Amino acid sequence: MSWHIASLIVRCRPEHEAAVAARLNALDQTEVRGARHGRIVVLAEGANEYELARRFDAIRATADVMTTDLVHHEIDTDDSEAAHAQHAP
Repeated sequence: MSWHIASLIVRCRPEHEAAVAARLNALDQTEVRGARHGRIVVLAEGANEYELARRFDAIRATADVMTTDLVHHEIDTDDSEAAHAQHAP
């Protein structure tokens, strides 16, 4: 099984930042990690790339969002978890 995790920068006008951040936090498996000057750092998760793509679409469709830029995408698998556990102190 795999799990997709992505970080994004979402931009909006600074005066809309608090409202946009609240809307983004209300989305399933989406978390705002910080915001400043109209730039919002968002973590989004999904079981597969299609679920994650739907989440990106929902973020882009959020009222007052101007742009959305993918910063990082990682696929975590059961195999990688086993490897991490094997090498953990």
